[in-house]
Amino acid sequence: MTKKKIAIITGASSGFGVEFAKQIDQKLDLDEIWLIARRQEKLESTAKLLQNAKGVVIKADLSTSEGVNAIKNLLEKDQLEVKILINNAGFGRTEKFEDSDEEYNGSMIDVNIKAPVMLTRFTLPYMNSGSYIINVASSAAYAPLPYFSVYAATKAFLLSFSYSLKEELKSREISVTAVCPGPASTEFFKSLKDKKVDGLRIEDPIKIVRKAVRDSLRRKSVSIYSYEMNFLRVVSKLLPRKMLAYFSGKVKLPQ
Repeated sequence: MTKKKIAIITGASSGFGVEFAKQIDQKLDLDEIWLIARRQEKLESTAKLLQNAKGVVIKADLSTSEGVNAIKNLLEKDQLEVKILINNAGFGRTEKFEDSDEEYNGSMIDVNIKAPVMLTRFTLPYMNSGSYIINVASSAAYAPLPYFSVYAATKAFLLSFSYSLKEELKSREISVTAVCPGPASTEFFKSLKDKKVDGLRIEDPIKIVRKAVRDSLRRKSVSIYSYEMNFLRVVSKLLPRKMLAYFSGKVKLPQ
């Protein structure tokens, strides 16, 4: 029996997730693209944008074990090959940590860290040589961010996880790419009227995803769009983390 070739995209109801779905639909020869998020109607809208592969809508809350295990169960039911896994789901907000809500922080850690770790583990048995993993981290991974501390820490975890996983999977010829975008015109920054966040340009998600897909297919470790974010990456290697935290605390983040 011929195995179906599929892609799995989390957070596929908006922003980067929608763009990843549209672009890999054009770039890769796939039978199905599994679209995962909590909002059924939004996922159905994403599925309608696909021109080649069949969009499979999977409503799941990745902050829960039930939501993550639902994907595992679906993988076990069919004969398939996962050509690409895109761990895109994630969220966060700016606030003083001492004022933060423990339930919100717990859900953020579950979605930003636990879900991609578990989904990657569940998916690897179905990947062959030439498969790809994309982990959507953030430029926030490169510096401690006061008032954004938990979110930035989760993205630093995802960046570190991506580097180590890529090394482990070399022998299987499975590529891992961490995408580290800066501010982009997605729902995350939808309330902003300006085109900048304290001097940083808000970039086009289409261009960010286009570069991410290209870098992944070229098997690069990291994909960073814009000169500003690449500059941040370089600076983060030169300055002590204490100093990075000090300067990051001066940046006015959106509320």
